[in-house]
Amino acid sequence: MTVQKAKKTYHHGDLRAALLSSARMLLEEQGISALGLRAITRHAGVSSAAATPHFGNLMGLLSALATVGFEELAAALDPVLEQGVHAAGLVYVRFAILNPGLFTLMFRTDVIDRDEPALAAARARTSGMLTQLIDSLESPQPQRTQAGTRAALWAKVHGLAVLAIDGFLDVLLSSQGEGMSLEDLLEDALR
Repeated sequence: MTVQKAKKTYHHGDLRAALLSSARMLLEEQGISALGLRAITRHAGVSSAAATPHFGNLMGLLSALATVGFEELAAALDPVLEQGVHAAGLVYVRFAILNPGLFTLMFRTDVIDRDEPALAAARARTSGMLTQLIDSLESPQPQRTQAGTRAALWAKVHGLAVLAIDGFLDVLLSSQGEGMSLEDLLEDALR
């Protein structure tokens, strides 16, 4: 009787999810410059070729990660939409603060494929939610078009989000904050 050694095979489970999780961890810990397929697959504990069947290339993986970001932002916004623009603006900025790398990636058109169908759909859903909210406002500024109103409000919340994740609001608070917390400043700025 011969005893055969059982061949060891590696089974990761949900490799796609594991790769996205690794990419996100690296993104939040080390920034976008740390994201390469080798680094992501090494972090996930798989071969460097393992990502190819799931994403094709790095842009495919980052586009999928940006899709996750837009889906999470939409999920965060959904429960507060009925509370109005102020509440939605706070959620938008808080999402950026809690997920700075992911938030930045979501708008980095140089590293993601904006036309990738799942990303385009997730982005459109989030944008549609915000557009519907803004369109429901009662003539906030009658001299401004709806498109102008949408652009101005998005610029306001997105600008605050970028300033917050880049640390510039902390600088403002330390020099001119009048004893305010970041949350107080956001509440005040979004009134």
